[in-house]
Amino acid sequence: METLNLRSKLIEQFNLFIQDDSKLVSLEGFFDALNSNDSHSKIPEEHYKIVEERRADYLSGATKSLSWDEVKQNLKNKYEF
Repeated sequence: METLNLRSKLIEQFNLFIQDDSKLVSLEGFFDALNSNDSHSKIPEEHYKIVEERRADYLSGATKSLSWDEVKQNLKNKYEF
């Protein structure tokens, strides 16, 4: 019974949704994504390798990092906030 209620609710919402042309474009994109068999990431593998290398450097202490407060202060100083 719960499935039937959900189906009815979605049909009602869908009917309202498709009356707005700008929402139709979004809906088309959503359906394209659902129906796509292409599950490959759009991020190149090389980028993942760079992130892995930088993370390894950070974890080993080979690189210096800043706290969020230091980053904010540097930006304030640089742009004279």
